[in-house]
Amino acid sequence: MVWFNTFYIAISIMNSKQLTFFLKTAELNSIAAAARALDVAQPSISLQIENLEHELGANLFDRSFRGVVLTQSGQIFRAHAQSIMRQIEQAKCDVHQFEHEPSGVLSIGMTQPIGNIISVPLLALVEQRYPKITLDLHAGLSYSLSNQLLSGEIDMAISSPDGSDMSQIRQQKLFREKLFLALGSEPKVASHKVLSGAKKIRFSELAQHEVIVTGPRDSLGYVLGQYEEETGVKLSHKPAFGQLMTTLRYVADGHGIMLSPSSAFYHLLQTNQIQAIDIVAPTLWREVCVSTAIERPQTALINAVTPLIKEVTKAEWEAGRWQGELLV
Repeated sequence: MVWFNTFYIAISIMNSKQLTFFLKTAELNSIAAAARALDVAQPSISLQIENLEHELGANLFDRSFRGVVLTQSGQIFRAHAQSIMRQIEQAKCDVHQFEHEPSGVLSIGMTQPIGNIISVPLLALVEQRYPKITLDLHAGLSYSLSNQLLSGEIDMAISSPDGSDMSQIRQQKLFREKLFLALGSEPKVASHKVLSGAKKIRFSELAQHEVIVTGPRDSLGYVLGQYEEETGVKLSHKPAFGQLMTTLRYVADGHGIMLSPSSAFYHLLQTNQIQAIDIVAPTLWREVCVSTAIERPQTALINAVTPLIKEVTKAEWEAGRWQGELLV
């Protein structure tokens, strides 16, 4: 695993001071400016960077009278150095928290529909239970969240399986969400008007319409592909617009129909801007999991926040906003 190998190689050949000097120099494009910012002697920074370059066997900076600029090798190493420093700080925090109230920053990645339904209540609950914990929330497609998890950019992910290699990821099943066909309350497309007011639609009947869905690398497109293979029914896919709110506006205004869990549109359902139709024969489901990287420790922050994620999920399910089945 890249993060695992990088971290332990780095620990063996360098120290946090070298990484701090390197990152500050890269930020300011100047050894002299980095020395002033860190309040250390300029020769000390120069020596540490030279030692670092020697250990790595690569030039990290191009030097000129105007300052320094990262080389391509330097740019690659900066991403690893930033991840390593985050892990060092988190390790210090975890050790400290065994005897104190959990505190620090926890980075959580979520797909946009999941973030739409649980991010606000989760933020509020964490502020109430653990006021010293700050959540840093990220949104993205499932496969990008997996990559961020493995690289150390985020500490946790709340997402769904998408066919990616999960051998380096620890998953806890959280929820089994039901997928619906969502359309605007007043469809403008002629073929969609016959769907208005319908309570259910057979999966095979969806083939008569162009349905907005994310691509096959994302969990929603992946799950749909599995149902298509299982039933032998191939739907006409229309790409989503990248941002969930843009796609929802397009659907709510009556221009299209989309395959989605209720987590994405529950707020528009409550105001009658969107109507949801049950898909049957078969009913479509997608599992939601809480994921962490196997090679990284289950930190005190993760252990504190995970039960709150489950609590918020249960509350949204009980309120009828997130339709499906609890798996916890």
